Amino acid sequence: MKKVPLQVYVDQALHQQLCLIAKRQKVTQAELVRKYLYQGMQREPGLHDTALDIIGLGDGKTTDLSARHDHYLALREKERWKD
Repeated sequence: MKKVPLQVYVDQALHQQLCLIAKRQKVTQAELVRKYLYQGMQREPGLHDTALDIIGLGDGKTTDLSARHDHYLALREKERWKD
């Protein structure tokens, strides 16, 4: 996914917290901000229906999709956080 620049101003306390958490998690501040934005936007009603994420999971490699669909949806969500 192509990233576009976004400039955001935060107060000093939030910046300090962001720096601390990023350091603890060994990620960049930008990665952490993206993660929190994605998490917050997932809670927005009507924006994205996670049940639709199951589409395309059955590519022939997953033989237990019907029994373990929650597991595969969770894995896909974790992959999104990496982007």
